Amino acid sequence: MLPNYNIENAKKVVYYIYNFAMPRFHAIFLTCIALLAGFAYSGEYWNVEPGAGAIKMLSMPTEPRSAALAGAGIASPRNAGEAFRNPLASASVNSSSINFSKTDYSELISASRMSMMAHTMLGSFHLSAGIESLNYDKIQEYTEDGLTADGLYFAPGTIAAQFGAAKKFNSLTAGLNARYANQNIDNSYVHGVLLDAGMKYDFQKYLAFGAVFNNLGQMSSSTGAKTISPLSVQAGLTANCPLTLGFSGALSADIYKRNDLAEEFRTGLEIMYSEVFSLRLGYSNTISAGFAIGLGFGSIEYAYQNRKALEANHIFGIGLYF
Repeated sequence: MLPNYNIENAKKVVYYIYNFAMPRFHAIFLTCIALLAGFAYSGEYWNVEPGAGAIKMLSMPTEPRSAALAGAGIASPRNAGEAFRNPLASASVNSSSINFSKTDYSELISASRMSMMAHTMLGSFHLSAGIESLNYDKIQEYTEDGLTADGLYFAPGTIAAQFGAAKKFNSLTAGLNARYANQNIDNSYVHGVLLDAGMKYDFQKYLAFGAVFNNLGQMSSSTGAKTISPLSVQAGLTANCPLTLGFSGALSADIYKRNDLAEEFRTGLEIMYSEVFSLRLGYSNTISAGFAIGLGFGSIEYAYQNRKALEANHIFGIGLYF
């Protein structure tokens, strides 16, 4: 017969596995199932020619924090404005808020992007609604012979509106966005209804794992040509660490894959002083940086990126809390 203390120790081990390890396994398992289900449905849209995805605005960063971290930090959103690309983001705040952002691109691009995201709570659900647009300067039209059509111009533009819901289940967070997007170029257009979804799990208070997919759905064009959405998946870890003198740090490492691009490894570092100031650095093929200033009733944020396709751009953000 085993001594009583051995039986008690065995009970403690079983209790630990059931109450500590199993919930974490379930969270990661459910996240993987959700991602696999999404991509099983979207298989024909996954392996496509480079650059084949339409309405690429839907994969561009909208918020200064995400841009400054080079797109990393999917497991650790900090404001509801990030919900444009991260369906988990609205669950990161516990008060109603409105976030505005504006992106100024280089003269080579001659375009600007603006967005607004509103967030509130309904019971235990975090609800968000937002709109974003990308507008180009006027472009000279040409005749079928390739000659300049004097006095004729067109202004391409893209607009997208979305609604999202997220909820926390203790250490597990789940989120879903539904979006309508439309892009006009001269006399043609592309539009579609798309979904984002994701899950994250907080391992105690210092480590979080998250995974999301974006832009899963159907798109169509006025020309009748087959149109593919910029479908993407991202997964990553964020480690949080308290520092000295009221400072804290967060290091994020993510893997990102869009259907018409090669995989990207994204990493970002955030140094924070209470809720007053944050300094951000990121790397994914190029360096990005930014900062945030907390004002109690809101925040002011900025980011700088220099990506290969878009060259240098500046992203400004303002958040207001109620």
